[in-house]
This record gives sequence, C-alpha cells and structure tokens, in this order.
Amino acid sequence: MPNATTYLGFGSIVATMGIALVCFHVRAHRRHETDDDLSESDRQFFTHQYARRMQTSALTVTLGALIGLCGYLRAFEESPIFATLYVIGLLVLALWLILLALSDAIASRVYAGKLERRHKRVCKTLQQALAEVRQAHGLEPHN
Repeated sequence: MPNATTYLGFGSIVATMGIALVCFHVRAHRRHETDDDLSESDRQFFTHQYARRMQTSALTVTLGALIGLCGYLRAFEESPIFATLYVIGLLVLALWLILLALSDAIASRVYAGKLERRHKRVCKTLQQALAEVRQAHGLEPHN
C-alpha cells in the first residue's frame, strides 16, 4: 500500500487545481459583472455558468482533500469494507464532477451556437442593406 505522502501529494495537486479554478472563475465573473456591453441574456448565461463552474471547482477541492485523507485514515487500512466504500465514494464524486463538467461544456456550446446564429443574422442583414445602398446609388459590388 502506498504511504500517506503519496495520497497527500496527489490529493494536494487535485485540490490546488480546484483552488486555482475557483480564483480563475471569480476573476472572470467579476469581469462579466462590470461589462456594460452584455445583454441581459448574456449576463444570465454568465451568472449560471459561474454557478456551475464554482460548484465543479469546489467539488474538485473536496475530492482532492478526500484523496489526501486516504493515507491518514486508520480505518482505511484496518477495514477493507470501509476502504472499498470510501473508494467507491471517491469514484462517484469523480463521476459527478465529470457530469457537471460535461453539462457546463454542453451549455457553453449551446450558447456559442446561439451567438454564431445571431452573428450570421446580423451579417446577412448588413450585407442586404449594403446591397440595397449600392443598388440605389448605381454602384457595382467589388468581387
């Protein structure tokens, strides 16, 4: 069985990544809060995104702490049933973390698709307006 510092080291790496993500998400959220150019739907998306990502990051910190505890729990070595249940709990937590990350990725992809469709609509409208102006003034479009 690995010694306690192995668990602590790996758990610390996972928890540190979670803490770094929390800091990154807080900074991004503050930028979005002060951006006056955002529409209400954009602001709402970023607020929900922040909540999802903070939950994922906090869960990453928790998972890292629980991994780090493995080498320090006496029951982990003395009881195979406890160790099995603990590891199953860690796996369930990791699976939940993956599902949260996937849901955030899907929500972000849907939002990006919405922005792309809006952008194409605006470009099409501008192209049509430009064509009308050119036609009204007898100008030929450049190829």
